[in-house]
Amino acid sequence: MENLVSQEWFYPADRSMAQMPRWEYHVHSDFSDGAASVSKTMAVARAKGIQRLIFTEHTEPELVADAGWFARYARTVRDLRRSEAGDMAVVLGLEVPILDLEGNLLATEEMLSESEFILGAVHAYPGYGWNLAGIDPALAIDLEFQGLLALIDHPRVHAIAHPGGVCGKYVTPFPMSLFEQVVVRAKARGKAIELNPAYHHPMAPFLEICRRHGVLLAPGSNAHHPDEIGLAWKVLQETEAQLWRKSGIIGKFT
Repeated sequence: MENLVSQEWFYPADRSMAQMPRWEYHVHSDFSDGAASVSKTMAVARAKGIQRLIFTEHTEPELVADAGWFARYARTVRDLRRSEAGDMAVVLGLEVPILDLEGNLLATEEMLSESEFILGAVHAYPGYGWNLAGIDPALAIDLEFQGLLALIDHPRVHAIAHPGGVCGKYVTPFPMSLFEQVVVRAKARGKAIELNPAYHHPMAPFLEICRRHGVLLAPGSNAHHPDEIGLAWKVLQETEAQLWRKSGIIGKFT
């Protein structure tokens, strides 16, 4: 499939969040582990004024119904966006985890070539799976960091999901110095960083680093229920307002 994604799809972090369009780039439907159908999710997003909605279904076999799910998912999104999207842009995407630290992805060639947007993620750590109990914190940090760098370098990946988030949520805080290195690498490669309120809390230090380097942002709410759509957009604007009230510095960005 022709690559439709351009840098205009993303928002420069050194611009005011108040001017960010109503985009939602991380949504799951019941084709993977979401709570609602594609049609219901689209209807809620449209009612919330979302201007671009990207479905990012998981690819892990344990999170989807069966081996033939992707063809049905792709057909459903394409059919419904023609008939129900209205003025809202609807994009067929995937949230794809790495398989190893070389950056190989857990997705078939059909999935990668047919999808219009690839959100690369570090989920289960290579060699450890989701069983992170007892993993050495230093090892968890290194596995996440190396995995993120490999994703940034992958030519099929457009944006990086919740960098540092798995480590921070399940093992130990991910060092902000390494998050900054990830941001610098993404900036150099023209890749977007997802700031995700489900993993990046509080949001302020992450937003400040992204601003410092002017990296491209992909607002992703990690929405598994339609009610969660638009949360990232809202939290980014609220965080900017908090920083402005605190320092009077960030308000200079336009």
